[in-house]
Amino acid sequence: MQTPSSGSRPILITEIDQFGGSERSVLALSRWLHQRNLPNHVVTYFDRCNLAQYATHPLQVVELKPSPGARHKVASLRTYFNQQPPNSPKPLASGYQPALHATLAGQRGFHTLMHDTPSLFGDQDTRRAPIKLRIAVSNRIIGYGLRSGGNTIVTSEYLRSECRKDFNIDAKIARMGGLVTSPAAQLAHPVNDQLRMFSVCRIEPNKRIDWIIRALAKLERNEKPLSSLIDWRLDLAGKGSLIPSLTQMAQTLGIGDRIHFHGFVPDDDLERLFSQTHLFLMPAVQGYGIPAIESLHRGIPVLLHRESGVSDILLDTPWATVFTGGEENMTPALQSAIEGILEDKHHVVPQPHLPTEDEWAERVATLCNWL
Repeated sequence: MQTPSSGSRPILITEIDQFGGSERSVLALSRWLHQRNLPNHVVTYFDRCNLAQYATHPLQVVELKPSPGARHKVASLRTYFNQQPPNSPKPLASGYQPALHATLAGQRGFHTLMHDTPSLFGDQDTRRAPIKLRIAVSNRIIGYGLRSGGNTIVTSEYLRSECRKDFNIDAKIARMGGLVTSPAAQLAHPVNDQLRMFSVCRIEPNKRIDWIIRALAKLERNEKPLSSLIDWRLDLAGKGSLIPSLTQMAQTLGIGDRIHFHGFVPDDDLERLFSQTHLFLMPAVQGYGIPAIESLHRGIPVLLHRESGVSDILLDTPWATVFTGGEENMTPALQSAIEGILEDKHHVVPQPHLPTEDEWAERVATLCNWL
């Protein structure tokens, strides 16, 4: 096990199985701290994806490697924290499970990045009575830890209200910026002969890709089909269990030749897809929704659901089409967004202020008393 330097700021992720949104935000915070010569490290039970390979700075990952079972895991975490020098910086738990394990390991006054709450887990099993009971017990334990003196940090008003309901705490809001590598947004995405729509996510039920496909099929069945107005394509990037069934759905609805499932997409190919996109689609319920910010940074209008946390800052701009309610509202919202793009309505007004990665990291570090 690596030994962090004295005063290093610990960021807890219980298990790193794959590189996703929460891991990206941890790297953003770690990089910001590193650039200011503030030592930090990630603590985890297991790092199965080699998190350091995704970092653009030297990243220290302390892997505890406990024996199987929750008790052994919590015990290893307790031992780790007990070995830290007195007056070490309070840890930052990155997520729901890390907050639970930090509390069980006896940590008090720790800080938490609450990326998602149980309402956003998207697992059908969470609706079953035994799982509901387990979540209720976990919420009580987590709430005790969160109320022990540290700050709980969220990205949206929605998550703040969920934390109040689930844990009886008032969380602090720090809005995450998009992880855009290009130095400036490419604000001109002219529609010439073809309209390109794009979504990137895990292709799972809670992402509502089926809503997108059925909405496009309905627009094709209009008295004036969408394809008679503009040739269109939908690109979908990301792995997931629903790709076969959604591919079949698109074929059955007669639009399979216009929809391309790309699967996992490397960064270079992802940039290529963004560069040809005119409208980014994100109808899922999201704790925040960083891809919407990333798209706007690239000059791409977005369509998203009000239940996505990032919609808080996108309600009054033609750069975003925000809809509410169920699937029945997806089709008119999509039609409105497409019409706005074809009529170039968004370019007549400036983009809204978009939070940056550095602004978010500075606020998180400040709330953690790490500066």
